[in-house]
Amino acid sequence: MKRVVIAGAVVAAIAPVLASGAFAATTPGGSWSFTDYTADPGSLAADSAFHVATGANISSYCHGSRVPTAPQDVNTYRLKVAKASQLNLSLSSTGVWGVDIDTAGGTVLAGTAATKPATPATLNVVVQPGTYVINACNLGGAPTANVNYQLTALRK
Repeated sequence: MKRVVIAGAVVAAIAPVLASGAFAATTPGGSWSFTDYTADPGSLAADSAFHVATGANISSYCHGSRVPTAPQDVNTYRLKVAKASQLNLSLSSTGVWGVDIDTAGGTVLAGTAATKPATPATLNVVVQPGTYVINACNLGGAPTANVNYQLTALRK
């Protein structure tokens, strides 16, 4: 009888914790919708000219104040990473959109642009535990875009 009472007490004690989601697994993937009503094709043209002239890689399309924003724009999402992982992003849009991955401090890790119709742009970056900022910006297309992400933990 004592075992039944103790087992019942343990279940009663941890049930609220389980119900609150404290032990729920984090989702290793998902999607975000971005909105940008202020397209800036000049940013893409300037980057392309710089790349042709210098051969340097273009690492950011949406960083800093280069791309104007409107109050209704949704250009950024934060992503918290618990352990070292491969982050895969896929940007789908109508028209030309850019996407960047930045550290919480603003350092650009990678960036790309979707420039071909019906062809998603992809980024694959190894990230360490921490918070990252995903920026997407309209460089000359429809005012909305979707970004799907997938985190795959790295094996030690």
